[in-house]
Parts: sequence; structure tokens; C-alpha cells
Amino acid sequence: MLPLLLLIPLQGWAPFAEVPTLLEEASLQDSQATLLQAIQGATARVRPLGLPVATARCFEDPWGTPQRALQRTDRILRHGKRGSWDRILVEAADLLGLGSPLPTGGTEPDIDPFVHLPHLHSLVVGALGDEPTRAARIEGLAALQDTLTRTVYAHGEEAHRVTTAAAATVPLDPLLEAACGALHWSTPYATASLANLLNAGPVEEVPEGVEGELLLAARTELGWVLVGGKGPNVYDLEAAYILDLGGNDRYAAQATRTSARTPLNLVVDQGGNDEYGSLEEPGVAAARCGVSIVVDWAGDDTYRCGRGGLGAAMLGVGALVDLAGDDTYEGDAFALGSGLFGVGLCLDRAGDDRMAAPLCSLGFGGPGAVGLLVDGTGSDQRSALGTYPSTYGTEGEFHACSMGAGLGLRMLDLELPQRAGGWGLMLDGGGDDVSEVGEFGFGMGYFFGVGIVRDQGGDDVVRANRYGGATGAHFGVGVVLDDEGDDRWEAPHTAGLAGNWDLTLSFLADGAGDDHYVGGGICLGGSTITSIAGFEDRSGVDTYERAGGVAFGHAGHPSDLGRGAASLAVFLDTGGTADVYPEGAVQGIGDDSTVVHRRTESSGEAEGVTGVGLFIDR
Repeated sequence: MLPLLLLIPLQGWAPFAEVPTLLEEASLQDSQATLLQAIQGATARVRPLGLPVATARCFEDPWGTPQRALQRTDRILRHGKRGSWDRILVEAADLLGLGSPLPTGGTEPDIDPFVHLPHLHSLVVGALGDEPTRAARIEGLAALQDTLTRTVYAHGEEAHRVTTAAAATVPLDPLLEAACGALHWSTPYATASLANLLNAGPVEEVPEGVEGELLLAARTELGWVLVGGKGPNVYDLEAAYILDLGGNDRYAAQATRTSARTPLNLVVDQGGNDEYGSLEEPGVAAARCGVSIVVDWAGDDTYRCGRGGLGAAMLGVGALVDLAGDDTYEGDAFALGSGLFGVGLCLDRAGDDRMAAPLCSLGFGGPGAVGLLVDGTGSDQRSALGTYPSTYGTEGEFHACSMGAGLGLRMLDLELPQRAGGWGLMLDGGGDDVSEVGEFGFGMGYFFGVGIVRDQGGDDVVRANRYGGATGAHFGVGVVLDDEGDDRWEAPHTAGLAGNWDLTLSFLADGAGDDHYVGGGICLGGSTITSIAGFEDRSGVDTYERAGGVAFGHAGHPSDLGRGAASLAVFLDTGGTADVYPEGAVQGIGDDSTVVHRRTESSGEAEGVTGVGLFIDR
């Protein structure tokens, strides 16, 4: 779509590729086979609704999961740098088990927008229903979001079960096709094709809520189609399509989102230091039962939203794309690449940016959804803290479920419907970044949700809370891949840095650099309760700290006794250099050593092996 600025090369490394061979050499392959059978049996008993094939494959081939994540995130980052954003939507569709949304035969450069946009509008309306139906869907899903800010057990309410069942029947294919078609009108050659329309004479009707020069104002059956001049403009109205040619502009929230009245919304700004949205309202590529896309070509911009926005989908497709500039993003829950029955994408191609949203944000995928935060280059600061208190009641701590987080709707009562989570991805192409996240985040999966973080370079700092950093619980999948850089990883709480709990897969791989790891309980390749954890550091002089608990290739918990299978953990440091380990942490570990761990525990009259693991430093 847009010219190539930076091309991200294939990195050529395969995390955990040698683990199957190592497990065989350590005579642990039979233990793994028994464990995978136990996980499959537990999945059959739970019967999650809407389980993506790609997620099921993670549990069938656990050690292939990080390699598939590496390949997919390579593609997504390349598409982002090239400007092939519709190809990112193709990747999202594939994760949801859908076909390619790209129109067969492509889009003609000289297609008439007053023909094409109504066609896209009809695709959206055909999938989502008439205005009253869309209004009811928005109300139901907003109520579900509100409950999710307080508890993950949303399916305990009958109204939410009805809402999710209805949302799951809506076909996403036409919405993704409409989004790909709308992205056509954000490109230079497409916007240039509007030039012939600008010679139609003076604007006869200026819509209420618009200030500044207008070159085109057309009232159409799908809403206002506007073209603003190169000076400063204000847009405070619902619109189908706004093209602004430059200037320091201000966009109200309603101009940058869908509604029951306006299910298709597209904003393209070609330059200027612009202000978008409001902290009081959802907005800025907020697809609330519809398709909303905002593309900003250049400038140091400020994006703000209340609950829902900055590239967020609530039964739809929302995409916020910023090509250049040092930008500020601020939001409440469900922001910065967040999806709930749909696809949410926030893509920032370049610049030193600041991003903050406290909950279900920065790459969050709820049921039936993919949420992506894709950042090309620049040294960025990201935060998912505050506002929403700890789910454990810990004073001073906060719930997050953000930064590459996938969440499903789990219920303790198996008689109630259980709905599988989606995919949350946070991808970074390079730069010295700082990420701070509360509980449950940074490559975290919960109840068949998959969370992935990929960082291709830079000296980064990660500060995570409980369940933070390649982690998860209750059928979760958490993956963190860092290609290179001298990084500092801090997760001094329970379950993090490739540590997990209950029927979960967790993988953290660091390709290169002198890294420092500060862990807590259950970390650094530690798994519990029918789970698999893998930690790999491939090179560099590394320092490891931990506070206690299962770690360094240890696995197991008394609850494993009742599952009929032992948990499995692998710790690999293959850098060939002298590393620093905490004294007395785990007997026998250290440089140039191989240790096979077997954990035996008792509970009541039962006794047996609860965990097996492998520690290798070479």
C-alpha cells in the first residue's frame, strides 16, 4: 500500500527447536506424552465454545508454538513497516480460522468513492443488521465490558451469556473485507483520485460541528463525506469519511468511531500535530458494531479515549494507524489494539511514543477476537497500571490483562457455557523500550486465550506484576520472544517469566544480549498443575535472581497428584558464557551443568511425581 520505509529481515532463529531432542535424551518424552493426553482430556471435559484451530494447535504441539509465533510476528511486523496493513488483517483472520478478507482481483485505483464506500457500508450492515439491532448489540457488549472490568467470571450473568452467544453468530468475514476496502481510501494514490471531485465548485452546505476550510462536503446515505483543507480544522460530528489535507486539527470522539447510525467510519489525516478524541468517551478507531479506521500520515499527535478506542473492536474491526511522529496515546480499558468479537489494531510505524491504558489494552484479545499493538521503531514507554485494583486485593497493585494478553470467559460451574479466549499480540520492531504492566500481562493467556509479545531489538526494561511475562492460568498460552538487546526483566511476584499455573503453556526466549532476570515464585522455567513451561536464553552474560518457589527447570505442585500427569519445565542457557545464578537457589544448577529434576510430593495418602524438568547451561 504505502512505500517501504524499513524492511524487517527474517531473524533466522528458532526458539526451543532442540527441546524435543533434549527431552528424548533425558528420557522425558513419555512424561510429556502423558501430560499432553491429560491436557486434551481436560479440554474435552470443559468443552470451550469458539476455540480457534490455531489455539488448539498450541496444545497439540507445544514446542512448535514459539516458532509459529516467531514466523507470524515476523510477517506482521514486515507488513506494518511496508504499509501493507490489510495483510495484518489477513493474519488476524487466519488466527480466527477465517479466509482471506482481501477482495479477489484487488481494488482498482480509480474506483469511484461514491460507489465503493456504499458497497463497503452494505457489507457492514449486512453482517450486523439494521440500526435498532446494532444499537441493542452495542448496549449488550458495553455491559459485558463493564462487568469484565470487575471480574473474569462474566458468564455468570445470563444476560452476558445471551450477548456472547448472539455476537458469536455474526460473520466477521464481511467486516474484515470492508475494513480492507476502507484502508484503500487511506493510501496516497486513492486520496489523489479524489482530486477531480474538488473542482465541483464551492461547498454549498457546511455541516454543523465543522470548523475550518472544507473542499468537499457531501451528505450521502451512509453519512457525511468531507475533505478538509491544509489549515487547522475541527471535526465534531458523526461522519462516514473524513480526508484532511494537513494542519493542526482536532477531532472529537464522535468523528472517529462508529455508532448505531454510522456503522462505517474512516478518517485520513495527511499531516499536522493533531488531537484526537477525549478521555471521557470511546473513540479514535473505535469499532462499536461496525468498522472504524483512522490513519494519520505525519505529525506529533495526541490520541485519547475513554473505555474503548485507539484501535479497538467491539463486534467489528477497528484500526488506528500512525505513520510518523512522537505520539501520545492515553486510554481507559479496552484500548490500543483491543478486540472483543472482532479485530482491533493499533499500529505506530515510527517515533518515540508514550502509550498508557490500564486494562485489557495494548494488544488484548477477548472471545472471538484478535487484538494487536504493532510498533515499528522508536524508544517507547508503555504502561498498563492504575484505576483497576488488584484482583487479589493487594494494596498498591493493579489488574491489567494487557500487553499481549488473551482472555476467555471461564466459569467454575462446568454446566454453564465456557467461551474460549482470543489472541492478544504486542509487537515491537526495535528501540529501547520501557514496559510496566499490572497483574496478568506481557505475554499472558487465560482460559484458551493466547498472549504473545515479540521484540526485535533494543535494550528494554520490563516490569511486571503477578502473572507477568510469558505466563498464564487455566488453559492459557503465553509467549514472549526477544531477539536481541541487553534487557532487564523484573517479575518478582508469583508466576512470571515463563512460570505458570494450571493447564497452561508458557515460553520465554531471549536471543542475544547480556540480560538481567528478577523472578519471584514459579518463574524462569517453572510450571505447576498439568502445565508446560520453557525458558531459553541463547547468548550473553546473564544474571538470574529469584525469590523462591518453582524455577530453573523445576515443575510440580501437590495438585498435580490428582491429574494423573506430571507438569513439565525446561530451562536452557546456551550462551557458552559465565552466568550469575543465585547462591543456593536450586541444588546442582550453574554454569556448564545439566540436571534432570523430578519432584515427588504427597497429599493425604497419595504420593507421586508431580513434576519433571530439565536444566541445561552450556
